[in-house]
Amino acid sequence: MICCVEVRLTIPDNEARTALSTLRRLGVSVERLERADLYRFDVEKDAEKDLVATLRGFETVYNPNKHALRVREEERPGAGEVWVDEIDGAEVRSGGAVRIGGRALPGVRSMERFTAWKLMCATGAAVPERVVLEATETLLCNPAFQKATRK
Repeated sequence: MICCVEVRLTIPDNEARTALSTLRRLGVSVERLERADLYRFDVEKDAEKDLVATLRGFETVYNPNKHALRVREEERPGAGEVWVDEIDGAEVRSGGAVRIGGRALPGVRSMERFTAWKLMCATGAAVPERVVLEATETLLCNPAFQKATRK
């Protein structure tokens, strides 16, 4: 079973603010930009609930004072989104336990970690796919060592 967990800052995100300012200066038509850490897990059946509880206890992943954690229904980027990860080494597969920060994740067969970017227009709606592509190619993804997954 695939389980996607999003961890988003609830405090101001300076990285997203800087990226938004840069995209605007580059002429990309985007009004709002949000960033989140996204983890896509292949978990054993009935392990999702325990996985979320485990992640909430990992201070290197989630701090309740500054993060919101949610399980996403979709396994791929939605409208107006791009997920960026490293070309090599982003997916963790192991005969033993999958780990984050040296700590095991029981019931997890594999894990991928992404930076999820959500691009919106002034009304809060997702920008068109052509704008996502333009933002990805001009700033959000460096093709020398990263790959982008879009809708």
